[in-house]
Amino acid sequence: MPKAKLIKTANYIIKILIIFLSFGFIGYRLFCKEDLAGLSNGLLRIVSEPYAIAILAIVLLLMLCNWSVESLKWQYLVRKIEQVSFRKSFMAVWAGLTIGSFTPYRTGEYFGRAFILSKANRWEGVFITFTGSLGQLLATLLFGGIAGFLFVFSLQNGPAADNLSVGYIVAGVATMLALAVFVLYFRISFLKTLFQKLIPARFQRFRAHFDVYSYYSFQELLTAFVFSVFRYVIFSMQFYILMRLCNIDIPLADGLMVVSCIFLAMSAIPTFALSEIGVRGSVSILLLELYFENLSQQPEGLASAAVLASFLIWFINLIIPALIGVIFVFRLKFFRN
Repeated sequence: MPKAKLIKTANYIIKILIIFLSFGFIGYRLFCKEDLAGLSNGLLRIVSEPYAIAILAIVLLLMLCNWSVESLKWQYLVRKIEQVSFRKSFMAVWAGLTIGSFTPYRTGEYFGRAFILSKANRWEGVFITFTGSLGQLLATLLFGGIAGFLFVFSLQNGPAADNLSVGYIVAGVATMLALAVFVLYFRISFLKTLFQKLIPARFQRFRAHFDVYSYYSFQELLTAFVFSVFRYVIFSMQFYILMRLCNIDIPLADGLMVVSCIFLAMSAIPTFALSEIGVRGSVSILLLELYFENLSQQPEGLASAAVLASFLIWFINLIIPALIGVIFVFRLKFFRN
């Protein structure tokens, strides 16, 4: 078989395998692991509310804004090795979401994006994607650490006042991690030095790819971080809007504080993208129950409302893009001629 035909066949087989795995994992999670009857009843109940469809449409629009900002960030970062259009960057991000749907901690996203590059080295594309993710983690830790202290402080005069030491420890650790990630992110060229020392000299060709970490100035990294902050604000607002839609009556400032704590907890728990719903739901219930217990309130149906809001943010921000991203998987090239 000619080499070109062999490469084309291999690319096609891998694409089909990715699609099979993504649909399989999503189907298994939705139909075998979730209480679809309970979630469906809850969804039908809230869509009957006035303006519910319009609110869901706004959340969907924010989802597009969220991943568009991520596409702009990746386009901005990857230009150091290859100029890509926004359209191509957008396809790379969504194809990455499809591959990330069945990989631990969504690591498949890194490789999914890199495979859309036409000429640049794929490893360098992966390392650049990691740079963008590090900036996103910094935003999560920074806002989560601040929110954690505010949340624990707000509980001081409530029923949980005697058991806040763990909360302060968690918030303190998050703040220290944020400082560590801040230093690492804005001094990311350190990774070049570190890996080139750790990797044996006989792998010199591979070690050279870590030079990509020295390509960025402080100003460029700051610009990428601003993109990360925009994304953080967008998906935080999405979650808050969905909580209100699910009849969780919480003021904006307090709601965003709780949401930031949820995202902080999520960042510390390695999961498959498809299992995030269970973890997010459990964390949401815990924090919201603490919040309302502190107010001497216990709204009826709080747990089911928290699970429904968590399911919706998961489904809208990860599952819908992962399913749509299947279209863009066909634009990836795993082997080049």
